[in-house]
Amino acid sequence: MAPSTRQPILFPVLEDIEFCSCKADLVAQHDGEVYVCNPDNSHCYIFYHRDLEPNKPIQAQELMLSQIPSFTISKIAVSPKGQKLLLWGDHGIAVVDIPRRRRANGVTTCRCTLIGARFFQGHSKITASDVKWHPGYAEDTHIVALTSDNILRVYSTEEPACAVSSYPLFNTDSIIPYLHCLNVSAGPSLLSAQAGNMVSFTFGPFVEEEQAVTVFVLEENSDVFALTLPLDNRGSVGELKGPLKVLPPDNENYELDACSILCLQSNPPVLVIATLSGTLQHLALLQDSEVEEEECLYLLETVEIELPGLTEEGESTCTQSSDEEVSTVSLLPDPTSRDRYFVRHNTGIHSVFLPAVQRLEHFVKAEDGELNLECECVAEHMLCVQPVGAGDPTCLFGSTIILDPMLGANLLVLISNAEFISLPIRSVHREEIPLLSGGDKTSHCASPMKQVHSQLFSQKLQGILARNVSNPLLRCGNSSGMSQKALLELLMKSTQVFREEYIAKQSKARGELLHHMTLLQEQQSQHKSESAELQHTVSELAEEGEKLSDRSSRISKRQQLLRQRVSTVMREVQQLLPDLSTAEIAFKDEMNSMSRSLKSLQQDAEQLHQKLKFQTKTAKNLPTLSEEQQDRVRAILKENDNQINTLVSKIKTANAQYL
Repeated sequence: MAPSTRQPILFPVLEDIEFCSCKADLVAQHDGEVYVCNPDNSHCYIFYHRDLEPNKPIQAQELMLSQIPSFTISKIAVSPKGQKLLLWGDHGIAVVDIPRRRRANGVTTCRCTLIGARFFQGHSKITASDVKWHPGYAEDTHIVALTSDNILRVYSTEEPACAVSSYPLFNTDSIIPYLHCLNVSAGPSLLSAQAGNMVSFTFGPFVEEEQAVTVFVLEENSDVFALTLPLDNRGSVGELKGPLKVLPPDNENYELDACSILCLQSNPPVLVIATLSGTLQHLALLQDSEVEEEECLYLLETVEIELPGLTEEGESTCTQSSDEEVSTVSLLPDPTSRDRYFVRHNTGIHSVFLPAVQRLEHFVKAEDGELNLECECVAEHMLCVQPVGAGDPTCLFGSTIILDPMLGANLLVLISNAEFISLPIRSVHREEIPLLSGGDKTSHCASPMKQVHSQLFSQKLQGILARNVSNPLLRCGNSSGMSQKALLELLMKSTQVFREEYIAKQSKARGELLHHMTLLQEQQSQHKSESAELQHTVSELAEEGEKLSDRSSRISKRQQLLRQRVSTVMREVQQLLPDLSTAEIAFKDEMNSMSRSLKSLQQDAEQLHQKLKFQTKTAKNLPTLSEEQQDRVRAILKENDNQINTLVSKIKTANAQYL
């Protein structure tokens, strides 16, 4: 069951707590397990996020420390593997071994190791500015601490007495000559005093070539320094670079109240700097075009968020905190998105979405293209615990992001009245307003209205209903101490926001809907008239189609009759064609042979005539024949002539019969 954000979820163990700090962050999580620390008795508690239900007691396991820290615990953090719990405050650091077995409503004594106890006891004026787990070690054994003497120290939980390595965050080469001119000895405290006050640090991208991780350190005047720390003692330590140049150069880029820094793990990395007054700077880490092999920061935009719990002088309204303590602003990365983070301050939580991060990543991946960074970030006020300002002593005690496969991503917040608030984290910075019509946004037919208006009507409505100001979830402490005037101002302000951001825009959207409805009704009437005309045309075409169908059937019948007549004629013609028998074929062959022999006889006859003429001419010189001889020759020639005529007549008769 998902915890409700409307009903209170109380943790009775912290109801009577006397601790109050504007820098407190007493909540952490790992794999759905929530860790809470009670700074009054230095006891820690473990329970599951799914057990947070309204009006139901929390089944928590209490951890009793083997060594009670002498300092006041203000922040906690769980190691990456969830084996140890880091506790630290201004004057000390401690590490608690988390038990592997869980016992609900039980008390377990855990080993507590004090980190650098002798150093903090011997240097009471030096405080811890920021402490984080070292990401470069396979086991949860090393811690990186930034102290007020501007030294970054690396501690090991196996050798907690002294630091494994120390990295001064000031340039001694530039300060020592100046001190020699003044005849002053250059001690460590004096060197750190000459440098600016380092307030926070964050881990950047890993450098695989050097086997190191980049650390960005923030100075109080908004200067950023870069340093590389080795991974698991395998790499080399680089020199301190900085302050990094900020482009475009402007005096407004440097604030004097910077308090927190965060590196978004994108490509290229984007740094976020927060100030005590609520100013946020987004800077992209790029290569310097003027100096090779050097990096610079390109200022994308500057955002100012509203901190309702701060007075005009920038002081916190947490009445129980000390006078020297100033409310701080911390940054929390979003594990579900690289282009979003959360701003946590004493009075509430803001969510900031950066569209420029995605554009930078697309520009780096693309081979060519233009980079357009003219896009504003989207800031959303998610939670406010001091809506009436100084009259409400409620403040935050901690927050953490929980990723649950069943419940999704939730931002768990603990406020000073021992109440837990679970805020669901949306996958995008702002959900689109669902339309009542729903359905598919695309259409297969091209509408004339879409040709005139390139923007969809749904997108136009979403643009009208888009909100520039969000109303956060309000949580107050005891409202009996609030004045009627403060409550009235809160009511008037909330009413004004709802009137301007909801009712006014909904009225405008309603007018747009009515106007669009009028246009649609006119189009509907026009479509009805055109539909009636089309129906009349369809009926006429149907009648013409029937006539054409009848004519086509008649033509088809006539064509069928013509085909039958043609087939009959072709059959009769085929029957009239001669069909020779075997004897006729043999007679035909014989007639052909006789025709060939006749041609040869004609040739022989012509030769005889030629011989006769020749003989007649030469007969004069030859002795003449007697009458008997001449009669005999005439008889032979006549007989041959008769035979030839008989054969010719037979051939002609046969040819006539064949044809």
